Amino acid sequence: MDDSANLNRPPLRRSLADTSLEDAARALTEGFAGYVVTFTASAASIALRMERENIDADCSEVFFDGDTPAGILLVARRGNRCRISALGIGPAIRGKGVGRQVMAKAIDAARRRGDREMVLEVIDSNPRARDLYVSLGFETSRQLVGFSRGRRRPAPDLPTDAPELAACDPVKAADMLLRFAEPGLTWQTDPVCFRHAAPPLKGFAIGETAVALLDDSSAEIRIHGLAVDPGQRRKGLGRALADGLASAYPGRRLYIVENVPKGLLDPFMRKIGWRRSSLTQSEMRLKL
Repeated sequence: MDDSANLNRPPLRRSLADTSLEDAARALTEGFAGYVVTFTASAASIALRMERENIDADCSEVFFDGDTPAGILLVARRGNRCRISALGIGPAIRGKGVGRQVMAKAIDAARRRGDREMVLEVIDSNPRARDLYVSLGFETSRQLVGFSRGRRRPAPDLPTDAPELAACDPVKAADMLLRFAEPGLTWQTDPVCFRHAAPPLKGFAIGETAVALLDDSSAEIRIHGLAVDPGQRRKGLGRALADGLASAYPGRRLYIVENVPKGLLDPFMRKIGWRRSSLTQSEMRLKL
C-alpha cells in the first residue's frame, strides 16, 4: 500500500470495552496532543474516570492508526442523559473529518438508546471545537470557571475561636456533599461522582455543617467539593472551611478545576481572596 493510501485510510474504531486500559490511556494522551490543555493519562486514571463519571465502555470508542492508539471518545450516561466526557483526535488522524463523523454517530446512537439530552464542555479558547458542536446543533447553556489560592500566599491567621476543621472519612465527606449540594451542578462536580470515595481522596469537615473533599497526592491540592449546610450558611463557616484548608496545606496551591457554573461561587471566592482562573469552559447541550 502506498503512502497516499495510508494517509486516506480511516482510523480503526474499537469499543472501550474491547480495549485495554493501557491503550485507552495512550489514545487519550495522543488524542489531546498539542491541545490547549495538556493531558497525560494512565490506565489507573482512565479506570477512575470510568467509575466517577459513569462512562459507558460499550458506547465509548478508541481509535487506532494501524496498531497505534490515535484518539478516543468517552461517553458517560446517567439516566436519560449522556455526556461526551472526552473527544480527542490525535495528529495522525486529524484533518480528515473524523471528529464530525464520530460526533454524528454518537448523537445518532444516543437517540436510538432513547437518551433525551447530550451535554459536553468545550474550552472557550478552542473555537474550532465550539464551531463543530454548534454546527451539530449544540447550544451553550452556561460558562464554567475555576478558582485557586496561590502557594505563595501566607497561611491565614485563624482566630482562637475558629470552628475546628478535622479530617473525616471521604465517604462521609461525599455523603455530606450530596446533602448540602446546590441543584444543577455540572456532571463532574455532582457528588454522585464520589459515592465510592476512597484514598487518595480525603475528607475534611467542621462538625456536621461544612465539608470539603480533596486530593493532596500531588504538589497542588485539588478540591473536588466544598459545601456548607444550607441551614447554616452566612455564619462564616465557608470562610472557616477555606481558611482551615489553607492552614492545613501551607505553601501549596489549592485549586478547583474549571467545572463550576459561573456565578455560583464567585462572590464567596472574591470575599476570601481566591482568584478565578483565566481559563474558562462553556457547557453545551443538545436536546435529543
